[in-house]
Amino acid sequence: MKSLFLPLKRQRKIQTGLIIILAGLLVLSAIWGKQHFLLGNIADILSSTANPMQQWLFYDLWLPRTLTAAGAGAALGAAGAVFQSLTRNPLGSPDIIGVNAGAAVGAVAAGLLWPGYLGIAQGALLGALSVLVLVLLGTKGRLNFGMEIIVSGLAVNAAAMALVQFGLTAVRQENAQQMTAWLSGSLEARSWEHVVTVWTFMPLLLAGLMLLNTRLSLLALGRDTASGLGVPVRSSSWLLLLAATALAATAVTVAGPVSFLALAAPHIVRRMMQTDRPMVVPAALTGAVLMMAADLTARLLPTPAPLPAGIVTAALGGLYLVFLLSLKPKAV
Repeated sequence: MKSLFLPLKRQRKIQTGLIIILAGLLVLSAIWGKQHFLLGNIADILSSTANPMQQWLFYDLWLPRTLTAAGAGAALGAAGAVFQSLTRNPLGSPDIIGVNAGAAVGAVAAGLLWPGYLGIAQGALLGALSVLVLVLLGTKGRLNFGMEIIVSGLAVNAAAMALVQFGLTAVRQENAQQMTAWLSGSLEARSWEHVVTVWTFMPLLLAGLMLLNTRLSLLALGRDTASGLGVPVRSSSWLLLLAATALAATAVTVAGPVSFLALAAPHIVRRMMQTDRPMVVPAALTGAVLMMAADLTARLLPTPAPLPAGIVTAALGGLYLVFLLSLKPKAV
């Protein structure tokens, strides 16, 4: 059985390694891809001596897209760690439970009723919270998080995606094309508005999860154990669920309903650290690495049209899910 405890020195080494990988991906995404910069160009841009076109490409196209990818990935990774710890189920993640689909429904509905980015952001959060409530109602309000919540989530997820498809038929063709790209997890045309959204809410929610990290670790041992150790189980579970749902909704708002990333990031962290203890910050860093790597891959592939990063994460996530299913239950 994997240890519930992890030497602090090893944890810091792994987190430092993830930060170094993130920095490397940042450099690679700048010098590779269809829109890339030479290292000398980057120096000129940072010193404000580059031509206006290079400045525009860097500050208005590349940098917002890259920062949005990192922030959305971090939000999904942290949300996945919380969902898997609370459900004590390796398949417990916002996209499988239906939270991402609910956020997509809310965003599409808001885009139809109240056009504009602010309305879409509010709609995504409302949709995600609504799905969470529906899933919990499907489990009859019990917060024991067994397989019931996965089954309820899958049912709600299917219904939500049907509503999304219906919404696409109710808009004009050009708007439907934009929404379809967004629903695929596209990071094209990200703006500083998206950066401000994700980098305002993600750090705040992540800080809240860190304050609740001890409770999350004890809840991962089981409700009875946590209750015996003095943890207010019901209120703690609700706080953690709401924070994780808000993280997922934030990511969906800026990047669309990206698949499988929230599922894979916590698994990768557990394998790297050889522990069953919830590791929210490493999961966030891993999510950021995966999202930036997926976006870089999407930019490098020779496709006639821009490839959404969500398609890359879905393909890799599907393969990873098959890998998990091939393992013995205790190894997952």
